[in-house]
Amino acid sequence: MRRILLTAVLLLGVNSVQAAPADLPGALGKCAAIGDAQARLACYDDLARSVNAPAPSMPIAAPAAPIAPVVTAPAAKPSNFGESNIPQQTTPDQFGSERLPPPPAQDTQAPKEIDNITATLTEYAKNPFGKFIVFLDNGQVWRQLQGDSGEARFNRNPKDNKVTISRALFGSYSMLLNNSAKTYKVERIK
Repeated sequence: MRRILLTAVLLLGVNSVQAAPADLPGALGKCAAIGDAQARLACYDDLARSVNAPAPSMPIAAPAAPIAPVVTAPAAKPSNFGESNIPQQTTPDQFGSERLPPPPAQDTQAPKEIDNITATLTEYAKNPFGKFIVFLDNGQVWRQLQGDSGEARFNRNPKDNKVTISRALFGSYSMLLNNSAKTYKVERIK
């Protein structure tokens, strides 16, 4: 029954159904109950003609619009000369800023990752096993790894020594001392 009603609504159109008799489902049900195919078709045709005929006293109602949720915006602070929509100013820096041009766009790119640093030594020392510790002018402290077999040769004055520390394989670091060809495996301790 519902399938027949739906088919009739689709075939007849929405505007036609609005002018339909009050008992359209009952009329469709009567037509559906007829056993003879030609008689049933004639019943549907008669029903369609009565639906398409203009109803003399029946007003056509517009479909109801969906009800939109009510959204309330925060109240704008009224100002003196009839201006509105001025955002609230809660800090001294914001006071009077509604007429200023917007600040320039900030560079939102992430800083580029560095692969090495170059610094000057402020001091160096060696432990009893001959492994060095270097104190850099940027405040960092690095030491030679125990497994590194190289022996570093520093200039007497620590400030005459420059190092470049670079990323190496597997999260390790290599240090180049005074642009020599020899590198040392190091780790940062401060």
